Amino acid sequence: MIYIDASRFNNTSQKTGVENYSYFLINELVKLDSKDITLISPRKIDLPAKQIIIPFPRLWTQIRLSWKILWNRKIDNLFVPSHVMPIIHPKNTTITIHDVAFKRYPKSYGYLSRLYLNWGTKFAVKHAKNIIVPSVTTKKDLIKYYAANEDKIVVIPLGYKTQCKDALRCASKIGKYTLKAKSYFLFVGRIESKKNVQTLIKAFNDVSKIHPHIKLVLAGKPGVGGDKIMEMCQGVPDIITTGYVSDEEKWALLKNCLCFVFPSLFEGFGIPLLEAMDANVPIIASKIPTSYEIAKENALFFEPHNVKALVKHMKNIIEKPELCKHLTQNHTISLKKYSWRNCASKTLKVLLGQLK
Repeated sequence: MIYIDASRFNNTSQKTGVENYSYFLINELVKLDSKDITLISPRKIDLPAKQIIIPFPRLWTQIRLSWKILWNRKIDNLFVPSHVMPIIHPKNTTITIHDVAFKRYPKSYGYLSRLYLNWGTKFAVKHAKNIIVPSVTTKKDLIKYYAANEDKIVVIPLGYKTQCKDALRCASKIGKYTLKAKSYFLFVGRIESKKNVQTLIKAFNDVSKIHPHIKLVLAGKPGVGGDKIMEMCQGVPDIITTGYVSDEEKWALLKNCLCFVFPSLFEGFGIPLLEAMDANVPIIASKIPTSYEIAKENALFFEPHNVKALVKHMKNIIEKPELCKHLTQNHTISLKKYSWRNCASKTLKVLLGQLK
């Protein structure tokens, strides 16, 4: 029997990457092998699988799940689809570590958060039987920062579920931002320093002097360093900050943008790139390993702090329609590489000891 920590399954209306990973992956795992899976969660989950429900208000993983494992010896094969393993765990425990961005960019995290993530990652590297990572970059980081045993690290790219068809029904939603289709560059994500949004703003300010009809939309909540970035937007009418957007608004913005820009300094994977491909729009991205790995045939790349290179790419997107057509021609083919079914199938093989 495989026991899955499903505490991150659909537990918030504003899901993070870890919640989305848990939601889609667990759904597919249950479809593949429901009879051999038991979900452990603080709440009932609407899936046809055996479930152990153990409510607890705080520190659910470290206190309540640990206690359950201590007293239930049947839990001998555990999968944790997030960074932190319970202190008490079976020897046969598999965990997914999505990234170690807190080691590369410690200033982007609070002190206590950084301390906990570092401890949790170190603990997992030492005690987990298998570690699943979404990219070669994360595997290399675990070896570099934690001297992890590479033999127990398995790279399984995240899946992706096509969603953009719904955007056609909500295209009118961009009207509330006074936007016209194909007249704005778009960034979607947390507005923070490690996402390198400040470089995008500097580049846009130069581009807007030549093409004043073009706007920049920053869709997302502020994060660490967000206050300074938001100050850069004040008094610039052609930069629109939306705050958190619903899925419908996100897809409307994506489908109707001129180009999606992903200037991030670091990513464990890069789901927004797949979303942009799904929306069939051109992509400009910083040349970091994960982004290049995902979108190398579908994007224009620039060195993360090179404002001039980003300005050149943005101007070319505006001035060369044939370039936009070229950049989008392989989107559908590239998306086929990423499916939750493939992700779940490989994950299940790891959990059953059939894949190393």
